[in-house]
Amino acid sequence: MKQNLRIYLIAAFGWTWFCWIGAYLISLTSGYSLLTGGTLFDLLALVPADKGWLPQLLFALGVYGPLIGFLLVGRGEQKPISKPAAKRFAVLAVLLPLMIGIPTVVVSLILGYFNPGEATPGALLGLIGLYFISNFLTSGTEELGWRGFLFPYLRQKAAGFWLATWKGGIIWAVWHYPLMVILYLGQGPWVLLPTLVGFTAGIVAMNYITNFIYVKTQSLPLVMGFHALNNTVSFAIMLVFPGTPLLFLTSLTAWAVVAYLDKNKPLA
Repeated sequence: MKQNLRIYLIAAFGWTWFCWIGAYLISLTSGYSLLTGGTLFDLLALVPADKGWLPQLLFALGVYGPLIGFLLVGRGEQKPISKPAAKRFAVLAVLLPLMIGIPTVVVSLILGYFNPGEATPGALLGLIGLYFISNFLTSGTEELGWRGFLFPYLRQKAAGFWLATWKGGIIWAVWHYPLMVILYLGQGPWVLLPTLVGFTAGIVAMNYITNFIYVKTQSLPLVMGFHALNNTVSFAIMLVFPGTPLLFLTSLTAWAVVAYLDKNKPLA
């Protein structure tokens, strides 16, 4: 029903944009530098007496807009699947984020960006593990809304996988725009605008891949893990290759994956 779509979008966008924009404005007036790449564990280190506690809490809560929308409208229609095939694609969901990150890692290594500092391998793995757990509990919950409701709704109404993917990808990207503005506004429009275009293209590709995995498995926890793992790979790359300008290669690789899947395993 269109009413459910309206409720979902108002909840998802309204909650998230209110929290992110509100956190940014409060941080400006308080002189606090908003931490946009932290984890839940960083938030736990703050106490209400800290001037950054309120904007940081508000910013962290912003990610739950799609979850709130999902709770209001419920899960979309599911279709029967083959359990053996679902297991195969579950393995793919684990491997794909790692594969998508390989070109960035290889080229960054060749160009000399490798610099883990004084951190030991154990410490790096610990940071990466904590980031994954935090991301699963935050960004991963987006999937309850995007895959749990929006994609099934759009696929039914748009009468096709690709059209639903394009529409959902654009919506998903625009939902992130306040965050992108917060991150890049200070660098001027000549950086911000191309970044928004590139980010949108990358999100559409990841939307295709995530939709594909969801269709093949019908598992919301799995796509939550896929989402978190994909973000964690980017975090890990920046952790050991600080300053690399090559993260855009992950988007290009994602589109290569889309091209392969669309040619060899097309969905209607």
